[in-house]
Amino acid sequence: MREARGARSSVRAGRPGCSSAVTSSNALAHGGALAFLAAFALAVALSLALALGPAPAAAAPFDPLLSARPEASGARQLEAGIDAMNDTLDVFDIRGDDPVYGGTNVGDYRGAHLRGGWQIAPNWWIDASLWRRSIEYRSDTGRLTSWQLGGQWRFHDTPGGGTAWALRGSVWGNRSGDLDKTSPTTMFGRTLDTVHIEGTRDTQWQLDLIGTRGDADASISWYAGVQRGQVRYSSASGTIRVGNCPYAVAFGATSTVLTQTAPCSGPDGTVAAGTQVTVANSAFGLNPRDALEYDATVLRLGVNGVKRWGNWQVRGGLGYEHHDRGDALEDEARRLSGVYDSGNLSAMLELAYRFTPTLTGFVRGTAWQHQLMGEVPLLYNAVTAKRSDRRYGVATIGVMAEF
Repeated sequence: MREARGARSSVRAGRPGCSSAVTSSNALAHGGALAFLAAFALAVALSLALALGPAPAAAAPFDPLLSARPEASGARQLEAGIDAMNDTLDVFDIRGDDPVYGGTNVGDYRGAHLRGGWQIAPNWWIDASLWRRSIEYRSDTGRLTSWQLGGQWRFHDTPGGGTAWALRGSVWGNRSGDLDKTSPTTMFGRTLDTVHIEGTRDTQWQLDLIGTRGDADASISWYAGVQRGQVRYSSASGTIRVGNCPYAVAFGATSTVLTQTAPCSGPDGTVAAGTQVTVANSAFGLNPRDALEYDATVLRLGVNGVKRWGNWQVRGGLGYEHHDRGDALEDEARRLSGVYDSGNLSAMLELAYRFTPTLTGFVRGTAWQHQLMGEVPLLYNAVTAKRSDRRYGVATIGVMAEF
């Protein structure tokens, strides 16, 4: 298999050097390919989101493209990409049709990632990824760092494009130093003017069984796995006005401390700034730990395929997940948001063009029916569940080097 792939690469490597006329022809073809890739990037993410229908969607990073033969694209790989979603890319007006957020910057997404993989031995593969993401919400911007480490062992392989089986283990997560919401948040008739959460993070441990059938030019893969994860935060606070008195609010495990931030008049005269009141969390209708923190078990299934025609390649995949986040989170979500989602579906579609034997450009669309619920678990909690029923897509353009 490896010699056959090498032969194909040698043929591709020889084509540009046949003559100056061939070189010019290739340059024109590459230019046309670039234009086509750019146009494709504008539509692919939202077209996926439109086609997926009303089911919820989510997946761990890159899961829809898992393969038991990852080295088919090169024994050593390095990928760099820029991710985005905004009104310009929303060519199907999915966000514009939203009854709440249409015409706003809510959901504008910018990000970039690096991803590397290495076949360290004939049947062993390791990879790592790093993202920086920012998501707009009115006047606020949430910034996240995401990461992933993985390794897999191919324990069975059939020559000639037969079935290969591999076990993959990975750990991945997301972290945000601070998450701020400076617009009012209303729950049970009480309005917090601002909300501030520190040290928000999630970590997942994942094990997958992967099967692949086919060769480097055409193959189909499938996987099944289990994931165990947790969402945590360090502290939660905010501001609120009770009557005409402003307070800073610090949420504890069982009670909330309100500290008056300015003098104000009351029935008994002026109350000085710094006055503190302790209130049971039940009086706010919110248990922060149950609403924002949880452990989760996730079962997953997926299928994907790849097809090459000369220098062109198309990859696509679908993934399904079932989340069990525990009774406490589910109860709080139904109480605070009126809805709880456990089934998740995601889709990914990629079009790539090989410009040289070692450099490939690509555009990739990734779609979620419930925003980033599975890829960034910390964004899903009892308070945000009611906003997580919206479809979402991200377009990525990037390059991959093989060496």
